[in-house]
Amino acid sequence: MTYKELKKTEEINTYIEQGNLVLGAMGFTEHSGVHASKVAVTAGNILQELGYDDHQIELARMAGYLHDIGNSINRNDHAHSGGILAYGILKEMGMELRDAAVVAGA
Repeated sequence: MTYKELKKTEEINTYIEQGNLVLGAMGFTEHSGVHASKVAVTAGNILQELGYDDHQIELARMAGYLHDIGNSINRNDHAHSGGILAYGILKEMGMELRDAAVVAGA
């Protein structure tokens, strides 16, 4: 699985957009796919600059893209609910369990 494939996943994008709607209603700034993509690219760039391997960089991009999906449930503790959602989605998509755990934990 790659970051580019992950970005095309309807379920993930639905959570991102729903989270953006929830946060918008609460008065927060934009948290749509644009925000998720920016965080993903930034996370990958940081790990690349630090000399991490391509696999770890790809996992960082995925974690960055997924980092706010828990906002679709609630702003409070969104990191926890997002991690749980992410792990289930990634596992269902066939990602290696160790990698899914790393992404969900990030």
